[in-house]
Amino acid sequence: MKFLHFFAVVLLLFSCQTSSNKQLDVVFSELNTNSKASLRGLHVVDENVVWASGSGGTVLLSTDSGSSWKDVTIPGTEQNDFRSIHAWDENAAIVFGVAGPDFGYKTIDGGNNWNVVFRDTTSGLFFNSVKFANAQNGLAVSDPIEGKFFVLRTEDAGNTWTQVQDLPPVEEGEANFAASNTCIEYLPSGKAWIASGGKAARVFYSDDFGKSWSVSKTPMVRGLASSGIFSIAFKNNREGIIVGGIYDQPELNTNIASYTFDGGVTWQPAVTMPKEYRSCVEEVKSGDDSFVFAIGKTGCDISTDGGENWNFLSDEDYYTFRAIPGKLEGFAAGNSGRIAKVIFE
Repeated sequence: MKFLHFFAVVLLLFSCQTSSNKQLDVVFSELNTNSKASLRGLHVVDENVVWASGSGGTVLLSTDSGSSWKDVTIPGTEQNDFRSIHAWDENAAIVFGVAGPDFGYKTIDGGNNWNVVFRDTTSGLFFNSVKFANAQNGLAVSDPIEGKFFVLRTEDAGNTWTQVQDLPPVEEGEANFAASNTCIEYLPSGKAWIASGGKAARVFYSDDFGKSWSVSKTPMVRGLASSGIFSIAFKNNREGIIVGGIYDQPELNTNIASYTFDGGVTWQPAVTMPKEYRSCVEEVKSGDDSFVFAIGKTGCDISTDGGENWNFLSDEDYYTFRAIPGKLEGFAAGNSGRIAKVIFE
């Protein structure tokens, strides 16, 4: 690959092994995006097509595995921060912002034109994440309005959205985090999960494509506005992982990761925690090789046993990460327009 800009290649050996008992190396190769935006939205369609979004109304698109980037920033949205993004291919993508009244935008021509697909004048809306289970079914979540999370459903690929009414009430001071567009997990089976933080750290779960919800407690750190669950990922309908911590005290690592084997009904604290606060967790899988990767503003860790134990990898700092489907590779995004290709060898 020809990179317009090659930062440092960080090569690390570690003792963690995949399910095939193979030792891994990890390589971060920073790419040149020509952007200074804070990037917390990231979607990897395949090894070539990557979308990213963030502050200043920024949206970026690469169709050559990050070698070059097209700026498809939405005109007139410079005051918005698109922390949530989903893409179907190199032409179709949707973003949700934290400021309204025009929150959701969609393109079907590679970002040349954007149409508003969700507009709402309700005071206090702040969208933290959007996630699709398949091509048609998606969920979006905002901070609480009138004592409940403001959750939207779509069944037509994001063209129209309806508000979910059947939700448990939030606790006082409970909210979501828009740190990495991963506080929602949504599987093709119709099972969905939403992670919370703040004064509470709970997991809301649904088994009917987000129509109705229940909630479970977790052992995760809580009590501060900057504490709680920042990211959630499920390997299948039953095995899931949550990570987080305290954003402004990232060195604290008590109760910053948990796992479930029963679909999120009950959660157990990790035996060995990640080294520090983590804002994103994602499964990386290729054939029989699979592991869970967590990253944040102070580094990254890996777990090869479903989140029970974590091993520190690197102090490379990014907000979010997405794996390339079917490969031991992915992309990470962070502040100042930083995007890196990540390869596990």
